[in-house]
Amino acid sequence: MGDGLIIGDLRMMTGKKSRWKERFVEELKRLGVSVAYIGVVLSVLSLHRGIILSQHNIAFSFWEGQAFAWVNALILGKFVLIAEVLHAGERMEDQPLLYSIMFKSAVFGAILMACHILEEWLVVVWHGGPTAGLPTLTETLSLGVIVFVALIPLFTAREFGRVVGKDELASLLFRRRTNTVTLPSKSAL
Repeated sequence: MGDGLIIGDLRMMTGKKSRWKERFVEELKRLGVSVAYIGVVLSVLSLHRGIILSQHNIAFSFWEGQAFAWVNALILGKFVLIAEVLHAGERMEDQPLLYSIMFKSAVFGAILMACHILEEWLVVVWHGGPTAGLPTLTETLSLGVIVFVALIPLFTAREFGRVVGKDELASLLFRRRTNTVTLPSKSAL
């Protein structure tokens, strides 16, 4: 009788371990998607910044800009993951999908903008420069709108995955469609 209890406990521990592993892998995938998406967006914005600066004969290292974009993507992706674990932006999940997508884009945009403002402030403090080097309110709000709009596709995919299922969404996006729909001929109408 004692052996059954020990074996049962081991099975429970193994089950908990495998659930923990599954959850870890799932969170790692979510982090990877967030980092990849944010990295691409920040890379494009960095490329755009470099083009604008070069048009005004201001030196800009494209490689450093890209490296900085991907390091920021890793940091910001982790903030997105933490905010998701803390259930940020879930208030509208019972509303129409459009509301949920827009609300999450706004909430996470605000979180990422707070991270950006903190980063800018830390850079100024670290270098001992004046706070006059911080972005203006107009610059911050403009970047906030860009971040909000840039997050809409990410949360559209996430919300569709939540509603239709991740496997079904992956199938729709990444698997070849072998079945075709035949439309009725005009004579049949």
